[in-house]
Amino acid sequence: MSAYFAIQAGDASFLFTDGASYTTKDGIARGFARKVSVGQTAPFAVTTQGNAELGEKIRTFLAAQVDRLGVDDFLDLFLPAFLAGLQDSYADLPRVPGNDVVAAMTMWSETRGILHLGFQTGPEPDRPNTVPLELQILGATTLRGPTFDLLKLAGYRRPRFGEDQESFVKELGVSVLSWMREVASIPTMLQGKPGATPHHWVGGFVDMTTVDASGARVERVHTWQQDAVGQAIDPFRQPLNRSQRRAAKRVA
Repeated sequence: MSAYFAIQAGDASFLFTDGASYTTKDGIARGFARKVSVGQTAPFAVTTQGNAELGEKIRTFLAAQVDRLGVDDFLDLFLPAFLAGLQDSYADLPRVPGNDVVAAMTMWSETRGILHLGFQTGPEPDRPNTVPLELQILGATTLRGPTFDLLKLAGYRRPRFGEDQESFVKELGVSVLSWMREVASIPTMLQGKPGATPHHWVGGFVDMTTVDASGARVERVHTWQQDAVGQAIDPFRQPLNRSQRRAAKRVA
C-alpha cells in the first residue's frame, strides 16, 4: 500500500508520495523507492498504488506519452484510447485483486491550467460509486491512503507572515503523510482475506513533486530514518542515532 496527497496552490500542484513497498500481507517493508513518474519535458506527474510492477510500467508509459504528445493531446486523444484498451485487457483475464492499480495524475495544461485526474482498474467495496477504468476528476485537494481524522487537515495552521507558499505546502504535505503513517489499517485488496491484520503502510521517505508551467520536478523532503527493509513500519519507533546506525552497518 502507498499513500499520496496532492494540493493545488496557485498555478502549481504539489504531489506528496511515500516510498515503502510490500509484497505480502505481513506488513514487512520489502523496499523503498520513488513512486512517482514525471514528464521529462511535459508538466506531468503520475503516482500509482496497488500492484507495484504493473504500476511502474503504467507510470513510465504514461509519462513517455505526455512528453511525445503534449498535455492537451494526451488528454483528448490518447488517454480515452488507453483506458479503453486497458479495460479490454482486464476483461480478458480473471480478476485478481492483487493485480489492481490506482493511478493519480497531476498536470498543467496551457488551456485548462492545473488538473488532478485519476483512474483505477478494479472496484472497491468502500467506494461503490467509482467505475473501474473511467477517468476521474479529482479535487484541487485530493488524497488517498490510511484514513485519518480529517479535522487535522481542516484545522491546520495558516501560513505565517512572510512564509513562502512552497515552504508552507511542504510542511503540510509531510504532516498529512505522517498522519496516514500513524494509522494501522488493512489495504482494500486484503480486506476480508483470512488472516489479514492491520499494519502501518506509509514509510521510507516523502517525495514532493511540483508541477507547474515550467515542468515537473521531484524533491525528497523528509526521511524516516527508523524504517528499514525487512522490518514492519513502526511510526512510533525512535530513529537510530549516528553511533547506532554505524553499528548496524557493521553487523550487516
